[in-house]
Amino acid sequence: GMGVVYRAYDRELKEPVAIKTLKPELLGDATLLERFKQEIRLARRISHPNVVRTHDLGEADGIYFITMEFVEGTSLDELLKRRGSLPLDVTLTVGRQLCRALEVAHGQGVVHRDIKPQNLVVDAKGFLKVMDFGIARLVEGRQPPGQGLTAEGSIIGTPEYMAPEQLMGQPVDGRTDLYATAVVLFECATGKRV
Repeated sequence: GMGVVYRAYDRELKEPVAIKTLKPELLGDATLLERFKQEIRLARRISHPNVVRTHDLGEADGIYFITMEFVEGTSLDELLKRRGSLPLDVTLTVGRQLCRALEVAHGQGVVHRDIKPQNLVVDAKGFLKVMDFGIARLVEGRQPPGQGLTAEGSIIGTPEYMAPEQLMGQPVDGRTDLYATAVVLFECATGKRV
């Protein structure tokens, strides 16, 4: 919701890339700009085939942008809208790939906090990628003092996929993402949200 994503072509590397820009109307908000910068800091900690690779942060003419891997595919959300429920073997494949990505993120102390079908893209071969670390944060104890961007007690995320502790503005950890993963897998298996 903070930015717009474009497909671009890197003339130096001769490959497509995705460019996520911070919406111009948000440029005056220092917290949102810092959150945008935090997205790249946290995403770059995670190197895994099931996570969209983030390349760089830049600024041109006052517009901040992140360059990242371009993934040719469909969001899991769009796939569910078209197909309804998914076959059990496909749901299990989604679950395995998502859990592998989260295992690496959590190993780096990163909690995504917004796992939902819209933030998962599936390519034509069924390979899943987790994207959009825009509201991710480090687990309590790994966050430098005073470095959090979310005020204590505030709620951030997508309510339909949020764990109870996240809904109540309490501290979160990797279990928060696992709760959201379970909601996503329920939706894959049944075609309905909880």
